[in-house]
Formats: sequence, structure tokens, C-alpha cells
Amino acid sequence: MDVERVFAEIAASAARLCDAYDASIFQMGGDFLRLAAHHGPIPAIPMGRDTLPLAHGVLTARAALDRRTIHIADLQTDTDEYPETSKLARLLGFRTIAAVPLIRAGAAIGVITLRRTEARLFSDKQIALLETFADQAVIAIENSRLFEEVQARTRELTDSLEQQTAMSEVLGVISSSPAHVQPVLDAIVKTAATLCNSYDAVILLKGTDDLSVAAHHGPMALDFERLPLRRDTVAGRTILDGAPVHVHDLAAQSKSIEYPLGQQIAARLNQRTVLGLPLLREGQTIGCLFLRRTELLPFSERQISLLQTFADQAVIAIENTRLFEAEQASKRELLESLEYQTATSDVLGVISRSPNEVQPVLDTIAQTAQRLCHAEHAFVLRLDMGLYRLVAANDAASDWVNALKANPLPADRGSVTGRVALERRTVHVTDLRDDPDYTLRATLQRGVRSELGVPLLRDGEVIGVIIVGRTEVRPFTQRQIELIETFADQAVIAIENVRLFEAEQASKRELQESLQQQIATADVLKVMRV
Repeated sequence: MDVERVFAEIAASAARLCDAYDASIFQMGGDFLRLAAHHGPIPAIPMGRDTLPLAHGVLTARAALDRRTIHIADLQTDTDEYPETSKLARLLGFRTIAAVPLIRAGAAIGVITLRRTEARLFSDKQIALLETFADQAVIAIENSRLFEEVQARTRELTDSLEQQTAMSEVLGVISSSPAHVQPVLDAIVKTAATLCNSYDAVILLKGTDDLSVAAHHGPMALDFERLPLRRDTVAGRTILDGAPVHVHDLAAQSKSIEYPLGQQIAARLNQRTVLGLPLLREGQTIGCLFLRRTELLPFSERQISLLQTFADQAVIAIENTRLFEAEQASKRELLESLEYQTATSDVLGVISRSPNEVQPVLDTIAQTAQRLCHAEHAFVLRLDMGLYRLVAANDAASDWVNALKANPLPADRGSVTGRVALERRTVHVTDLRDDPDYTLRATLQRGVRSELGVPLLRDGEVIGVIIVGRTEVRPFTQRQIELIETFADQAVIAIENVRLFEAEQASKRELQESLQQQIATADVLKVMRV
């Protein structure tokens, strides 16, 4: 773990046991030798340097290049073979030198040297001991290398385990929240910021011409809920290009006009390194995962790859929720259609069972319309001597019903009923309080806000009106409007059936009366003949 300490101990022991003036250990570093340890009173190399060139004219380097021990009695006088080292010997005042290469797997990885200030060769025993110290230095280097490899591998495995655990947790949230996307997005931004050492993480979703914040984790302030969808922000560029955008230092882009709006935000929030990753669904960008750092620290390729996985998980969660909501909407639509068909059949059943009575039909229509349209009251009014009189009501207070019965409505713009009569069409008012023409106090006093009126049309004339209303501002849907219009048609059928039935009955009575008169006349004539 501490190879420098080992080298220092080796150098000190080698100098002492080999009766040397000093000892040095060098390690290979490309095309030079780097001083790793030194023990002794004279410098190992000239002041201000910590390396020697890996050249044949340098004795220490020659030992490494030739992978052999070199032992010179007086380097100050040996100027031809090692001119550079001979010059250094005269400069630093040493004479005898021994250099032993550090060999690992047949390759030199460094050199250990001994020096003396007098011209006195080292003994064979001392050279052998120096070679032993060289082997120990190699062992120390190898141990350190293996330890660092184990540590690096351990860190890599730990990182992989953390990442796998994080992804599993996010997938767990996805599986446990198929109908809710927010918990998933919250988990993604939290995990992304934590694992990738980001100051914060944001998920932005694409709108028509802007970006909205869907999830955020981190202490950095978000002084916006929506961001313009423009190319001069990193997030906007990410979404418009559908590709990752990694700016190492957004503050350093100040002389560029590439991200002017992004730079303004970065300067205000002290951002430096930013990364945007697109959320892609079927080739279309639906948003981005955006991470920020306040220091200049680019994201690694491994981190970017991990973050892209999180971006993909966000898309899965969004798509799952979309599909779930679409399925639920389809189910609701089918159930609603079934309810509407059943209600229509029920009204037709009442019509068939009451061919000579219209009131049961109108009562059923009022009840069904109020229930299926989620209204708070429903009325049916019929034309009577130029005015529209209440003939059926459901779920309305008795005093209100009595007031409407006592005060039939004219065909004017003061009520929805009157407007339907005037315009001969369906009238839908979203908020009665915002309608200056609406004056029907009985309705306003009840707090009615949204109201729908549908005409009962016979030969183009309005013979009645169906009214449904709510005390909250909540417009009726198109399907609900179509349902009330169907009820209006059924009401007209019921009224027409009763009218025809009554006409038929009147015709029968008239024929019966005529027949009785003819019989009576015949009887009188018979008596007269007698």
C-alpha cells in the first residue's frame, strides 16, 4: 500500500549494508527515469529535477535499457562511455557507482544505484546484496500494483453493485406504480444525482413550445416551473436535437453565443458542468434528464451510460402510465356507452309500456339524465299556451320545483329554456354568473353555474326543453350532450305517441257517437213508418 515507504527503507538499508555514500531508486516512466527514493547526503540528480533521460549516455538508464548490472570504479575519469553521467559525477563529487535494473517479467521497470565519493569498487557480496534489494523493490512495486488493481476492481464492483441496486429499485418503483408516474420520476432524479455525484437532477417534459419540470432532486434552486423550448439552453438543445449535450464548463462559454439563455441561468445559479440526455419514445423526444454541477467536473462515459439507462427508465414509466390511462379511458368509455345504451333502452321500454301516458316517460328521462350526466338537477318543460311549464323534475328542492311550476318561462334570453325556444337548438352555458343576459333568479339563487338545455323538436317547432345543471363550473361533455339530445328525441316520440293515441281515441269516440246517432235516427224513422 505504501510503496514510497518501502523504497525509502530499501535505499537506506542498501546504503548502510553495502557501505555506500548514498543509494537511489528510479522507476520507468515512458522515455525517462523518475526518482522514487534516495538516501544520502549528496543529491541523486541535479537540483530542480526529478527525472533522468532514458538515454545510453546515462549510466543509470543504460542499466535499464540493457537489463544488466553496471559497476564503474571511477566515473569521473570514464568520460567516453557515459559522458553525461561522468559530467554529473564531477559536478556532485561521486566516483564509484553500481546500478542494478529492476526486472519484472523480463522487462526493466526501474533501477537501484549505489555511489561512493572515493574510487572503491563494491565487493561481489555487496553487488549480490544490491541485486537482492532490487528484487525487493520489484516485489514492492508488484504488490502495490496488484493492490491498486484489487482496489480498482473492488471500486468497480462496488459501483456496479450500487448501479444495479439503484436500477432494480427504480424498476421496482415502476412495477409497483403502473398508474402513477410521479414516484418513478422522483426516484430516478434522486438516484441519478446521488450515483453520479451531481449537484442536482431534473426531468423536463416537452410541451408545445416550452418545457415543464416533472421532477427535481437537489439543493440547487429552480427559479422556473416552465422553460422556453429554445436552442440556446442545454435542455432545449438536447430535446430539439434528440441527442446528449455535455458542456464541461458552461461559464467558459461566455464569449460564445451558443447557449446565451443557458449561460444567464448558469451565472445566476453558479452552474459549471451540465449534461442533458433526451427521453426518446419511438424516435420522438418527449423530454430530457438534466444534471448540473457547480464545479468544473465533466461526467465520465460510465456515468453518461448509466444516466442514459435512467432516461430510458423514465420513458418506460411515462409510457406505462400513458398506456394504463388509455386503457382505463377505453374501459370508462365502454362502460359509459353501455350505461347510455341501457338508459336509452330503459326509456324506450317505458315508452312501449305507456303508449297513452307521457308522464312516466318524462319522469324517467329527468331521473336518467341527471344521473348519467352527473348533474345536480334535471327538469323537463313543455310548451303550454306560449309558455314553458315544468312537467318533470329530479333531485331539486320542492320549493324550487313549486316556484318553477307556478311561473312558466317565456321564450326569451333570460333563461336557458327561453334561449333554446328562441334559437331552436341546444344551448350550453359554462358559467351562468358570467352571462349578463341570464336573469332567472330562482336558478341563480340555487347557485347553479353550468347549465345545458336541449330542445324537444316536432316539425321544427320547440314543444319542450330538457334542462340539466351543476352548482360548479364544469361543462358537460359532448357525449353527455348527445345523450340528452337522444332523450329529447325519445320524449318527442312519447309525446307524439300519446297525441296519436288520444287522436285515435277521439276518432273512435266520434265514430261511436255518429253510429249511435244513426241508429237513433233509424229507430225514429221506423216508428214513423209504423
